[in-house]
Amino acid sequence: MTPSPKPRLLTGDRPTGRLHLGHYVGSLANRVRLQYQYESFFIIADLHTLTTRPEPEHIKEIPTYIKETVLDYLAVGIDPNVSTIFVQSAIPETYQLNLLFEMLVTVPRLERMPTLKDMARDAHMDSMPFGLLGYPVLQAVDILLPRAQVVPVGRDNQSHVELARELARRFNNLYGETFPEPEPIIGDVPLLVGTDGQNKMSKSLNNAIYLSDDAETVRQKVMNMYTDPKRLRATDPGTVEGNPVFIYHDAFNPSRAEVDDLKERYRKGQVGDVEVKEKLARAINNFLEPIREKRAYYLAHPLIANDVLAQGIQRMQAEAKATMELVREKTGLSYSLDLFVDQVDIFGNEG
Repeated sequence: MTPSPKPRLLTGDRPTGRLHLGHYVGSLANRVRLQYQYESFFIIADLHTLTTRPEPEHIKEIPTYIKETVLDYLAVGIDPNVSTIFVQSAIPETYQLNLLFEMLVTVPRLERMPTLKDMARDAHMDSMPFGLLGYPVLQAVDILLPRAQVVPVGRDNQSHVELARELARRFNNLYGETFPEPEPIIGDVPLLVGTDGQNKMSKSLNNAIYLSDDAETVRQKVMNMYTDPKRLRATDPGTVEGNPVFIYHDAFNPSRAEVDDLKERYRKGQVGDVEVKEKLARAINNFLEPIREKRAYYLAHPLIANDVLAQGIQRMQAEAKATMELVREKTGLSYSLDLFVDQVDIFGNEG
């Protein structure tokens, strides 16, 4: 394959549900911009869901959520003509490289990963399964299998890219130059607070506005949003800083004049929550309408999304095959068992 002159990028999502405004603010908007600067690979990491949700009822949901993720990607502007969208489990080489990388890292090193305990806690696990402990190793495989050079990541997940860099160095030192050391693209990724005002927006906490929500659903969620708890009447001066309604206005209302006016009147007790929320619902719906229109188009033409995913998988399979051929050559695992067929039978007895 002819190498691209652009550096290669990898990032993605676990298919655990539809994507929401928090995903857009935190990563999707950035991906839409970056896809034209880098040769971009977007992974739908279904194997990663098993680390915290291995139950059969959750596994049955994965195909639906894969489809939802592809639709959301296309709807927000991920361009399949310049980007590769693929499913992690469709790449057999993922398992092969994961096994090799597991031999290059120690348990104490993985136990120092700062995010794993949080993941176990959020999944209500009393103890950490082996698969969750190895989650960062599998992430390193995701990054290095297409030989990605950059990974967009928030500061809280920078340690995962650092482990990928360590594994690349360790492999290269042991077997010869094979993998690039991926560089993190660190962004001050904003965390969009949920509609409950208590936590970041999350599918599991039922505090999310989804990219696929219809206009009335958005309006209802906005009208029920948490605001300033100390403000009992519209005439009471209110707090703007940290107020979820104004955080959303700043993120999604393009009219700075309207937002500034609402903030000034809110501080003085000259505007009620209803007006502030009505204008926010309108702003969010205006923002989401083009996304909803594109999503509706792809829903009406399902073969397009299917083809995008099939082509992306095919592209990534070719990249993975090339990487593993290089890995086998470097490690010496390219030997053929045909050499032994005439000498040893399947039970290990000499022929």
